[in-house]
Amino acid sequence: MNQVSVQERLVWSFWLAAGIAFVGGLWPLIFGGTSSRIASAIIPFTIGAAALAACGFVYRQGRTITAALYFVAGLALVYGLLAMFAVPLELAVLGSCPNPPATCPPGLGRPLTVGENTGMGFATGFALVAVFVGFFGLMVVFRKPLLPTSAPPARTIPPVRQTTTSAAPAQPHNGSTPAAEEPELELPAHEEEEFPELPPHESSPPTT
Repeated sequence: MNQVSVQERLVWSFWLAAGIAFVGGLWPLIFGGTSSRIASAIIPFTIGAAALAACGFVYRQGRTITAALYFVAGLALVYGLLAMFAVPLELAVLGSCPNPPATCPPGLGRPLTVGENTGMGFATGFALVAVFVGFFGLMVVFRKPLLPTSAPPARTIPPVRQTTTSAAPAQPHNGSTPAAEEPELELPAHEEEEFPELPPHESSPPTT
């Protein structure tokens, strides 16, 4: 359940960032019109939105591809911001045309309109929010483990059982049951036999 919620937050963060980036590129057109000098910012904003949306589809392919797409999206959004801010920077350096009915000298641009200023402000805010929301999804990708971690196997040794029974008699090799031990018979006490005494031996003298 936790893994599914992490994937949902990951996908929705990239898609939400893509939607915010695309809407941010529409604000200069909405407030300034198609003839606005900052209307061209919708092109890099759309590229950034497409790169962020692609992150929501290819994040399973690896962290490198996701990080590369996020980098492309960030570059596109920054380029769109620089393209918008280049207009007021040029007017600040070169100068702008004076208010009518005075004639405008050649090489100078007209001042920014209220619609252009408003569209630039909204586009800048939406671009920053899209970058941060996409970074949240990228952070989830890099914090997600590559492989599920499993607990190391614990080695359990059963306790040694102490046996109190006496050793069983050895079984014979032929498989027959050993015969029951017979009680040892007591021998009778040894009695000395009395022999009769022999008469003394009388030797006869030798005869000639």
